[in-house]
Amino acid sequence: MSNLAELKHILFPTDFSKYSMSAAEYAVERAHKYNATIHVLHVIEDFKPILAIRTFDLTQEKIESEMSEQAERELDKCIAEMSAKYGGANFQKAIRFGVSHAEIVKYATENDIDLIVIATQGKTGLLHTLLGSVAEKVIRHSDCPVLVITPKREN
Repeated sequence: MSNLAELKHILFPTDFSKYSMSAAEYAVERAHKYNATIHVLHVIEDFKPILAIRTFDLTQEKIESEMSEQAERELDKCIAEMSAKYGGANFQKAIRFGVSHAEIVKYATENDIDLIVIATQGKTGLLHTLLGSVAEKVIRHSDCPVLVITPKREN
């Protein structure tokens, strides 16, 4: 783990929702300040599309390939939007399949990430308490600093 003064790799995980995108500005600001690369990561949650496979005679590989292509298009759109709104930066795209928080932490370790910038929906209540958010799980399991952004509340 490096010193924040030597920040070179920032991980910005996104599910493309307005909540996750609320952290984009913070990731880009830090990338500009430290001349760092922003790794934009999208995790496609594991799934077992048994019904779809039987109904449409599709293979797991074909479905995953379609999902990857869609995620690739969304990542391109996300990066274009970030660049237009906050200024260009050195972006690197990544797609993973798996459990979101686990894949985020694994990616951070494998790619020498210095800082994770992640948004939270800011939910509270029993369900949230029992399950926890992706951001909370990333904080618990990450070996690098995590900057958690809570989106501004809409009135």
